[in-house]
Amino acid sequence: MKFDVQVYTTKTSSRLTYAVDLVLRNILGLAYTITDSPEEGMPLINYSYDRSVGGIFIQPEGLLFQQGIKNQEIWIAHLDETPLFFQQPPEAGFQLDIFSFAFYLVSRYEEYLTLARDEHERFVAESSLAYKHNFLDLPVVDIWAHRLGVTLKLLYPELIIPEKKYDYLLSVDIDQPFEYKGRGLFRNLGGLIVDYFRDREPGERFRCMTGRMKDSYDTYGYIHDNADRYNCPVLYFFPTGERSRYDKKINTNKRCYKKLLRKLSKNNSVGLHSSYSSGNSPKLIIKEKEKLETIIQQKITKLRKHHLLMSIPHSLQAVQDIGIVEDYTLGHIREAGFRAGIARPFKFYDLIREETSSLTIVPFQYVDVAYQKYKRYHPSEAIESVNRLINMTKEVGGLFVSVWHNTSLADKGEWKGWRRLFEHTLKEQQKSTIK
Repeated sequence: MKFDVQVYTTKTSSRLTYAVDLVLRNILGLAYTITDSPEEGMPLINYSYDRSVGGIFIQPEGLLFQQGIKNQEIWIAHLDETPLFFQQPPEAGFQLDIFSFAFYLVSRYEEYLTLARDEHERFVAESSLAYKHNFLDLPVVDIWAHRLGVTLKLLYPELIIPEKKYDYLLSVDIDQPFEYKGRGLFRNLGGLIVDYFRDREPGERFRCMTGRMKDSYDTYGYIHDNADRYNCPVLYFFPTGERSRYDKKINTNKRCYKKLLRKLSKNNSVGLHSSYSSGNSPKLIIKEKEKLETIIQQKITKLRKHHLLMSIPHSLQAVQDIGIVEDYTLGHIREAGFRAGIARPFKFYDLIREETSSLTIVPFQYVDVAYQKYKRYHPSEAIESVNRLINMTKEVGGLFVSVWHNTSLADKGEWKGWRRLFEHTLKEQQKSTIK
């Protein structure tokens, strides 16, 4: 087997294999082997308690050889303003146990331990280490992995580490495809009466009903034009579930909705926006998945849960078990940043099953409502935050993912003026990358 780096260890585990693969292959792009009999003259990371073996000595913290979920003693330190934990003794060849550090953050270990949840049973950003210690806006796993790469290069100058490859993706959740279109005559007539008694302007609804005005939530042309202008791929997530308290009624039999689905799926990637009410039920999610597949005549392998309703590991187990390959739900709804401390897709490690799953998690850096609804930012304030997230993602050669809704781009009501952030994101993310 040809490899770039060998990792010496006297003990192996599924956790260690996962962490080594994440740091060396996924982030640094290096082929590796894990061995108890290292070859002479080849780049070596000595992950053991025996310094005499040579190479870059990293003393195991112990997390990767444990079973089950236990409270970990974590003390945050900083080096060059970059936070770290699982620090190493002075005689070590690196500042931290990078493999345990990466595993703890990326596996979302802390989410198994923390009982604090919001009203939708979601893990809250305020409970995370990253939020408490002010590094939510840093992809710390990537940063320390690249520093390991620098250390390897200093010790082994002949080692070739591939150039960083930065990319970006616009994702759009279609919670409500149209404001009035497709509702039917009687529902819209009832809506006109409600508008009248609530002193709301009924003119827009009426003009849309009579075909004299485009539906305000039909922002798909605007999205396409800007994505095309800035050469940005678009991934749409469509709902097909039943109506509930947190799910708007989407009539998948309506001709206008079917037409929209088929049109957008021709030239864009499409995924399922599974309903709130489907929860972690594989039976309900697969029903919605099959409905979408029937309409667009494509196999659905991507998913994002409505309301970002993720409960680790149960949500991810459910979608993996029905054949979903990529899940795009991971991120905070009330904050922007790197929830798992990483700026790229990664395999999900299931701490209950103690195995690396076949499911790839694609984390996002921000969702539109985080800035507008929860943080109450002005678009100009949000731009400053987004610039930092984009620049950090570029520096580590990651994937920058933003989450928008067709409704938030209607440029009216509470979303008036927020197209500025949308257009700025698309423009800024495609600027020359950092070499």
